[in-house]
Amino acid sequence: MSNGESMVQQESAHVIKGAHTQKYVFRIAKNKITPEGNISRHNNQTRKIWSYLKNKGWDYFGSVRDWTAVFGCQTHYLVIHHFITDKPINDLMGSPELSLRWQDLLLYEEQLPVAALAYGLEEVFKMNCMIPVQSFTDAYKQEACIGRISERLISPKHKLKLWFQNDDFSLLVEIYFGKQPYPPYGIYKPMEWPNLNPVTKYEKLNLFEIEPFINESAIKSDSKGEFMGIEEDVPDCLLQDTISSIKQVFEDNPIVVIAFSGGKDSSVLLQLSVEFVLKNPEYQDKLFIVSASTGIENPIIETHLRSVRNAIIKTLNKRFVNGFSEDRFVIVEPDIDERFLVCIFGKSYQPPSVFYKWCISRLKIMPARKDLLRFSKEKIICQLLGVRSMESSARSRSVESHFGVDFYGEHVVQNIRTAAPIRAWSATDIATYLVRYSSPWSEEYSNRRLIDIYGFASGAMECPIGAMITNENDAIKGCGGSSARFGCVFCSVVKEDNSLKNLVNVYPDELGGFYQMRGYLKATQDLRYGGFTGYQRKRRFATFEPGFGDLTVDHRALLFEHWKRLDLPMLEEEILAISRMVKEREVSEGNPISERFWKALYALLPVHPGPYSGAMFDPLWEPAYLLDAKGGKVFQDTVGIDRYTQEDRDWIARHNRVCDEVRSLVKGQLVFIRLNGYTIEGEFDGLLRDVHQRLHCLSIRRFAYRKDINLSEWKVNEDSYEIPLAYIHELLIITERTIERQQFQYQLISNEINQLTFEF
Repeated sequence: MSNGESMVQQESAHVIKGAHTQKYVFRIAKNKITPEGNISRHNNQTRKIWSYLKNKGWDYFGSVRDWTAVFGCQTHYLVIHHFITDKPINDLMGSPELSLRWQDLLLYEEQLPVAALAYGLEEVFKMNCMIPVQSFTDAYKQEACIGRISERLISPKHKLKLWFQNDDFSLLVEIYFGKQPYPPYGIYKPMEWPNLNPVTKYEKLNLFEIEPFINESAIKSDSKGEFMGIEEDVPDCLLQDTISSIKQVFEDNPIVVIAFSGGKDSSVLLQLSVEFVLKNPEYQDKLFIVSASTGIENPIIETHLRSVRNAIIKTLNKRFVNGFSEDRFVIVEPDIDERFLVCIFGKSYQPPSVFYKWCISRLKIMPARKDLLRFSKEKIICQLLGVRSMESSARSRSVESHFGVDFYGEHVVQNIRTAAPIRAWSATDIATYLVRYSSPWSEEYSNRRLIDIYGFASGAMECPIGAMITNENDAIKGCGGSSARFGCVFCSVVKEDNSLKNLVNVYPDELGGFYQMRGYLKATQDLRYGGFTGYQRKRRFATFEPGFGDLTVDHRALLFEHWKRLDLPMLEEEILAISRMVKEREVSEGNPISERFWKALYALLPVHPGPYSGAMFDPLWEPAYLLDAKGGKVFQDTVGIDRYTQEDRDWIARHNRVCDEVRSLVKGQLVFIRLNGYTIEGEFDGLLRDVHQRLHCLSIRRFAYRKDINLSEWKVNEDSYEIPLAYIHELLIITERTIERQQFQYQLISNEINQLTFEF
């Protein structure tokens, strides 16, 4: 909830869709998330925990992604992430907050249902509670220490996370304060509780040790020829057919662009094409080469690609009749705002997955298509693709659907057609050619270096560059799978990057950190680490909708810390773009950014920029209305979150100024207090703090007021009246008296927690 004044001033605010509205509203929208009736597997301890929640009147909203369950009571939503059959990765749990206990954070009366659960997990199940460092605890400590206003404790983007662990299982408990119109993680309605009766455990034993029958003929074998063997030579008929195809392309088209990824297939295609034009110099001016760097390439492959480029330019510039300039071999890169690291850390995108491959278009397709447009404005050009039907069944279908029986295929970019001269080659043909035939630039850079890399990686596939992608749907299907391949070093689409894993054994110092970070990014897709906000933000329409949401600021800060520890490179322009993006997307919308985030980000710069400007901005809540699927208004108690406006900024500054003035008061001083619409004069009696030691209320005696007010608004104790500081517009000291200042000491009211009867 926002401050009292903000509520009064903004209750009638009209909410309009669009990027410049003053608040976000929670909108009902369909999504593809289907909650399940139960998690994948219980043990008897988790059944007891769920039974307790059921007996205490909690609603059950369902489970998502196998292990994440959502519950709700009258005041909170509760999410429990289960690690039953596996253990959480310690590095993704966060650093422990050693100065706080959950008893310090869950002390309000409405928080007792959650506090009772935490108490039982510790006392009954003997689970150790670890509070990770997070924005919630950052804000708590800030308020407890200096008493500054901080409404960020109730931000929907910064829930409270508590880890509970024992020898048998682990739980991450997420507490969402300030109940919203619907639960987090894309769920809408409560459902029936599952059967929670205890189950007797049995150990499954084989009575007889019988070897299973294996039908070897049913086992799917690799495509014929896909073994990367080395023969005496490439079949002559295959080689001559390929050269004839290349000749036809150069005869038919004014410009020929070779899509070169640096992998084995495109290397063979490039070498064959260059050898052809060296023998037929009339075609040399037609040859151009386009490659791509996504910005997150495997560094071994990135070094290889740029070394090959330098060797080719140097060689062809000498041997071509009219030379070969650097702009004829272009390595395209994505725009800074579309780079992988900027999208994840700046735009808070989740790492790409098989369900959402946002990286394909941004990193590969768009950069290459931009470059192709410089050729295709006026002329019809041909692009040579190093694709093969035998590479995989998926690639075979793609090649056949694109070309069919035709020699040329159509590209999505206008005036470009495509050809695949090596489409009939096998992996053995490719490897044999690279070994048996030296390239024209072999003195500068030998093919054997590429063969060595493939040998170390044991990979039989390579990811296509953007220029090679003629159909986006095929590209999305092709960039994935479990096969070894060369591609992005942080690829989180594949389940396991076998090529990178094998290369780490050969280049542990160069690639070990990349492999470890790739594992962190892959694990980030797991909801159980609490890396998602739980609500899907639609920035364009100023709405929150059901969904998993963005990456949290806390999880991004954690990844930054690991990035620094692993000594991984990040370009300075990427770091600055991330900083700018966060300020544009998060800070301007009122989402709290802790100093930890800025500290972790700026630690990656070669030179630190100086004092942090990343104050923890305040998300201010505002009662509004919910929009249904047709855009109609459904009024609720609390459904919107304000964007951070100048009005909010002024209120926070005024409140902090009042808090500073209150600290200078001594008992007996006369004060003049201006509220909203009336004024009060009285004698300062004391200053009250809440249970978290935040400045809360001003107590005065013998006060007079200039306008009738309802005294029931204030807490009355004999002739003293307590006025919440949030309501005070201005406070002036009329006279001063020398009296010792009252000393306040920290007091906890956790006795209720200790007296709870926790029964399962």
